[in-house]
Parts: sequence; C-alpha cells; structure tokens
Amino acid sequence: MKLEPGQVAVVTGAANGIGRAVAQALCDRGIRVVLADIDGEAVAKAADELGAETLAVPTDVADPEQVQRLADATVEHFGRVDLVFNNAGMGVGGPIWEVAPDDWQRVWAVNVQGVVNGMRAFVPHFIAAGRGHVVNTSSLAGVTVGLLNGPYTASKHAVVSLTEALHGELAVLAPGVGATVVCPGPVDTQMLRGLTDGIGSLLGDGGVPAQPTEGWLGTLTPEQWGRLAPGFGAITQLANEAMPAARAAEIILTAVEADRLYVTTHPHWATQAGDRVAKIVADMQASA
Repeated sequence: MKLEPGQVAVVTGAANGIGRAVAQALCDRGIRVVLADIDGEAVAKAADELGAETLAVPTDVADPEQVQRLADATVEHFGRVDLVFNNAGMGVGGPIWEVAPDDWQRVWAVNVQGVVNGMRAFVPHFIAAGRGHVVNTSSLAGVTVGLLNGPYTASKHAVVSLTEALHGELAVLAPGVGATVVCPGPVDTQMLRGLTDGIGSLLGDGGVPAQPTEGWLGTLTPEQWGRLAPGFGAITQLANEAMPAARAAEIILTAVEADRLYVTTHPHWATQAGDRVAKIVADMQASA
C-alpha cells in the first residue's frame, strides 16, 4: 500500500516503543495518526509531542467495546481510516506451570484478542472503502520458541497465524486490502530494557549468580538453578543487538509499502524459524 499524505492511521500501544516510533514515522510522511494506549496520560503526551495532526484515544485493546469506540472516534474525527497497526502487547515470564491463570488470561486478552478486536473494528471500514492495510505486531518469538516465556510466545504465534488467515481471506474477499505481520527481534524499548536490565542485575559481575529466594526462581532445586543460570547471559546480550525503535519503524513501513506479509527487524535471525520448520517437517515425515 502506498503511503501518502492525508491518509489516516491508527496505532495501538502508541505511547512508547515501536508504536511511538511508527506514529512518528507516519507523521513524518504527512499521515494523520490516531494514537491509542491504555495509559491515557502517556498517549496524550505522545500525541502532543508529535506536533502534527494527531488524536489521542485512551484504549484498552483487550476490551472490544473500547476498540470499537476507537474506530468510531477515528472516522468521526478524520472522516476516514486507511491503516491500523495492532501493536499493543505485553509479556509474562516463568515456567508454563508457574504462570498464574490471571496472567495467562491478560497476556492472551491483550496480545491475541487485542489484535482480533482491532481487525473486527477496522477491517469492515477498509473493505467498504476498497483499500487499507492491517499491520499486526508479533515477534520473532512468534516463529521460534524460547524458554520461560510461554504465554508471550504462544500469543505471538497466534498473531502470526491470525494474520496469515486474514491475508488469505482478504485476497479472496477484498483484494484491495493488505495485511502484514511484524516479527521484531530485539528493539530498544521499555519492555526489552526491563528484561535485560533485570537479568543483568541478577547476574551482577558475571559467573553463576546466587539463586534468588523469591518468586518462581526460588522454587527451583539447586540442580535446576545450576542448569538454568548460565543461559541468562544470552538474554543480556539482546541489549547489544537492540535496534533503535525509529529504525524498526522505517523497516515496518517499507514492508507495508511493498505489501509484504512478513517482516522482521533482524533478518539474520530468520534462520531460527527455518530450523524450527525443518524439525517439524522431519518429525512429521518420520511419523508412522
């Protein structure tokens, strides 16, 4: 989809991180932007800082009624809508069996149902207009599998498959409407820094750190801790590969203009997805 001045885009999770950077990149192109975020004060500040034709709408994407109001407010204010970036997301760590039911539900409500709510609210507008583009933010965790991140990984896999399904449906029912799924690697955001800084403080000066006594880490046996702790160093290294959010935003918008279904910020990590698929195919072909 060609990005042109005067178009209208909606970005969720727009108060910071990738969402904030995408909103800035859109404004730089003369596109009018509706910024949505659960943090009303932060999203209002972000809209003011952009200094362009923007609208801030506090929104919990997990609530379908709030997302529908977001769509209604967009069309009422600007008279049209051309793009939606379903970008809001969150994560919870720990072994799958240790994550509380409420945490599972909240991650799923934001990361998966939030994307569904966005598609349900905005795709009908695109179909009626015969144009538009849906951009759903997944993660490289949506095409690979990481440990101790089950709710996030599962939800991001769901976002990939939802976008693939949407892309196929639109190709038949509304060829003028496009879809892209974003699978970022490490990008310099509050979420990433919270993870790497937290692990970094745990590691201290290096070596195998002392086992914490609180949380799920405190429930591990010494043997389990000894096997787990050395892997924490790899997590801190994510900060070294973190891409500026502004650069990630440009990569995303380039993919939208090229009408690509998949896009990542770190192409050299894409081989991990290939390795996973190869293992799936090999085991399935070996089935008797």
